[in-house]
Amino acid sequence: MSEATRPSENITETRASAAPSGRFLAGVRDCLPVVLGYLAIGLAFGVVARTAGLSVLEATLMSVVLYAGSAQFITVGLIAAGAPALATIITVGLVNIRHMFYSAALAPHLQRAPLWKNALIGVELTDETFAVVASRLGAGTVVQHGWMFGVNVTAQLTWVIATLLGALLGQRIPDVSALGLDYALTAMFAALLVLQIAHRPRLRIAIGVAVVAATVAVAGGLLLSTSWAIVLAAVVASTLGMALEERQS
Repeated sequence: MSEATRPSENITETRASAAPSGRFLAGVRDCLPVVLGYLAIGLAFGVVARTAGLSVLEATLMSVVLYAGSAQFITVGLIAAGAPALATIITVGLVNIRHMFYSAALAPHLQRAPLWKNALIGVELTDETFAVVASRLGAGTVVQHGWMFGVNVTAQLTWVIATLLGALLGQRIPDVSALGLDYALTAMFAALLVLQIAHRPRLRIAIGVAVVAATVAVAGGLLLSTSWAIVLAAVVASTLGMALEERQS
């Protein structure tokens, strides 16, 4: 390949990535770490849902409509225990209250888009996809709607398919823990955390805030419920991180 052809190829590649389809495919590619985790966790949820008495259709629809891993596992457990509907709704609301912080963090970067686009992005936002977005923002890259749709659609489609497969196999896999699928979510979060910290310009601050968040979450879990401990850790860590970032700037 001659040197003369390289500039034109670079221009072509840049234009392709700038096109809506290019941004969407870039989101699909960046979502691959989440896909690997969702395949395992979604399969585990499908198995648990069937074991709790849900039908294949009910388990799959829950992943389509509710689409919140931890909340879905809790919901299935409450249904199996015969908990009242109101108690289930309140519990799921408390578990998912952290999404308010995700929306607040992304809002400044998506102000120019129509309301319907932001609504679609917000509906499909999860812990894992937010971690991917945060990693991109931490690297100083602009977040575009096409890219966000690529990440979100890929993640939810993977989750729904994995749930369906798990529900179909649910009666044949009575013990999910024997397969090690219960650890997949922890491993995926650890990988996403490492990727996110590695792209931060101030590595010491990122590591310090992560340690503080973990400490607050563990200590808070001894005094509060797990959901509120996570919320408290998120508030403390985000406030500390913002203060340290402003002090260093």
